[in-house]
Amino acid sequence: MNNELIWKILEYSIKIWASDIHITEWKTIKFRVDWIINSLDKSWVIENQEIKKILSELLNWNEEMLKKFSEKNDIDFSYIHSNWNSFRVNAFYTLWKIAFVLKRISSNTIDMKTLMMPPATSLFTQLKQWLVLITWPTWSWKSTSMISIIEKINQERSEHILTIEDPIEFLFTDKKSTFSQREIWRDAKSFSSALKSALREDPNVIIIWELRDPETVKSALELAETGHLVISTLHSWSAVQSINRLISFFPLNTQFLVREKLSFTLKWVISQKLIPKIGWWRVGIFELLIVDNWVKNLIRSWKIEMIQSIIETSSKEWMITMEKYAEKLKEHWIVDEKDYINFFKED
Repeated sequence: MNNELIWKILEYSIKIWASDIHITEWKTIKFRVDWIINSLDKSWVIENQEIKKILSELLNWNEEMLKKFSEKNDIDFSYIHSNWNSFRVNAFYTLWKIAFVLKRISSNTIDMKTLMMPPATSLFTQLKQWLVLITWPTWSWKSTSMISIIEKINQERSEHILTIEDPIEFLFTDKKSTFSQREIWRDAKSFSSALKSALREDPNVIIIWELRDPETVKSALELAETGHLVISTLHSWSAVQSINRLISFFPLNTQFLVREKLSFTLKWVISQKLIPKIGWWRVGIFELLIVDNWVKNLIRSWKIEMIQSIIETSSKEWMITMEKYAEKLKEHWIVDEKDYINFFKED
């Protein structure tokens, strides 16, 4: 196998600080640099046989993974380059042609203060159990925030941190803590099997990269109940929507029990969105819910919509709405009102 082509592409992407690489059969290779996608070399067009070899190389010639791709027509996985730079890869078909998007996984964490996360989030790292959720759709730096929290635990506490990922987003280095990172399909057959074996692996902190189905949510709640700190992400827009979404994963006749479990195990929900920062780059605006006794009762009694008013009126307890967070950044000349005001306007 001639793997020089993909190595050349990856090394070039590292050299130009590209965050993403777009490779499509019979198209020019494109790189995203500073949020902008450009074709940087018109000669880089990949033919059919070349792209099939690239697919096999990226999947490390794993026959089971290749079979999965041929059956499903798309697949997520990670790839570690020879220089230990890592990439998250999605392979898929577009108009009957094979395509890839490779996202470079940073080898450096960004600390919570640099990310301008709410000051109260530093308390995350002191939790010994419960469930913590970081939410928002894609392109919001959910993973970046979660990685910064995990790394702070790594620096401050001697724990066994177990991550269950699809695919692996970041390669952690043991500091005070010890890591076991498991990738679905490569290290475990499924989220279900990885979560079932989690308790036998003596973890203190369990990272479930995404809550995506009833079985994963059920496992997360049970692990939090048994004295573990469980941190995960969810595709939702706010704390209220996050709670509703978790409950809606389950049939109506079991939702009462789910609400009971959630009221007992859920501790923090942080939702975030990226907006332009004055001068350059992006910055996050955050909503923070801390589940106190009032919120527990609202979850149990199915009065979840009232939780938003708790967030709005509980600033002394560190809670904050996303709109108030944006206004605080505006007061410090970090963001411009025009870049976020439309987001909070009601239709």
